[in-house]
Amino acid sequence: MKLLVGTDLSENAQNAVNFALHLAKAHNSSITLLFAYSPVYDFAAQTAEYITTIEQQATKVLKSLKKTCKKEGIETSFLIEQKTPSSAICAESEKGAYDLIILGSQGKSDFPKKIFGSTTSEVIRLSSIPVLTVPASATFEAVDNISLAMELNREDIVFLGQLIALTRHYKLPYQIIHIKKDNDPLPEMPFSELSMYLKDRFPELSITFDTLNADQVNEGLQQYTQDHPRTLLTMFSKHRGFFDYLFRTSHCAEMALHSTVPLLVLKSQKS
Repeated sequence: MKLLVGTDLSENAQNAVNFALHLAKAHNSSITLLFAYSPVYDFAAQTAEYITTIEQQATKVLKSLKKTCKKEGIETSFLIEQKTPSSAICAESEKGAYDLIILGSQGKSDFPKKIFGSTTSEVIRLSSIPVLTVPASATFEAVDNISLAMELNREDIVFLGQLIALTRHYKLPYQIIHIKKDNDPLPEMPFSELSMYLKDRFPELSITFDTLNADQVNEGLQQYTQDHPRTLLTMFSKHRGFFDYLFRTSHCAEMALHSTVPLLVLKSQKS
């Protein structure tokens, strides 16, 4: 398994590296650290000085992070790219055949003009592989369950397989949540049918189910994470799915960037 960690070198982004270390140990994975920035082209001499300063600072921090990872026995490398962060991360994830992108959320870079910026939602939108966002306050040790929001469509079964393949090593209980709005039609796959399928396919796993009533899906999820601050929330991103719809709204961008719990976004596979 290969992990790609996008970083703006802020304190919060380093927390994402710590999270990645735990995942790498569980999966015997390698880690690539990626720092990307877009230089401001003004006067040539100033631009050259700017690039030199940025890359010297970035190299120093990345070497330190690499050393920390190697002390934990994790094969680690780093890259510095002159691109917008979202473009660099998504391009490298394709080129390097990575399995998971990990990003810090709520990042506040000390570098000029917040080079990394708020790119999390853009990476989630563009990436073809799963993306895990890690807020500043989150720690791997604090996570005590894995929750996943479902529309309860039969096509979601493929995402369940992805989730379990990524997370079953942690031996944590799962909770499947469905946000029900007023006047919603009955779900395509009721909990009873899904429960029978999962017990037959994954009898060793602890899986519970919960329906939450809310006027809006994102409001229900925000309330859920407030009530369950130790969860790892999982959502599915698929063509015309509810998560893709949410990501076109400012509310969902806020949820991804400022969530108080780790957020794992699984992606539909390319046909």
